[in-house]
Amino acid sequence: MRKVIRGRSAIGVAALAATTMLGFGTAGAAPVPSPARALDTWALSDDIGRCGIVRIPMTVGLTSGWPGGEAYILLSPEFFVPDLTHQLTQCMIAVTVHWENLDTGATGSRTVYPMDSRENPAAYQTSGNAAYVASGYGRVRFWLSTATPHVSAPSIETVISL
Repeated sequence: MRKVIRGRSAIGVAALAATTMLGFGTAGAAPVPSPARALDTWALSDDIGRCGIVRIPMTVGLTSGWPGGEAYILLSPEFFVPDLTHQLTQCMIAVTVHWENLDTGATGSRTVYPMDSRENPAAYQTSGNAAYVASGYGRVRFWLSTATPHVSAPSIETVISL
């Protein structure tokens, strides 16, 4: 069993390395108005043998009516699993959303545990797949990280405004 798990881990690490070699470009582009869609972050799941590799798209928007500019970050992970017989809703990954307001210098982060978005697309937005951060108004940079080996997409800059 240990040999099988190591083999799956090696496949996962090789897939992440291949993704890195494809390149993601740079984050030097001008900020875009909110909502904005970032490139995908790829990671090994916490349970590689059961949940495999995960693709984590991120969309950043503004929470309407929030005084002070609270950003809404939607995470839509999709797990590419070696074992197709398990329940996808049981696959989750700890994702940390980092932000930096380029106008005020304020920074912060928040860890959330999103679940696979393919099992029930209508319900996943209410199941921990969103993070709210008080980034304030202005130009804000967002990026993701995980506690597992991962290839982060470049940070995304967006304008949080009324």
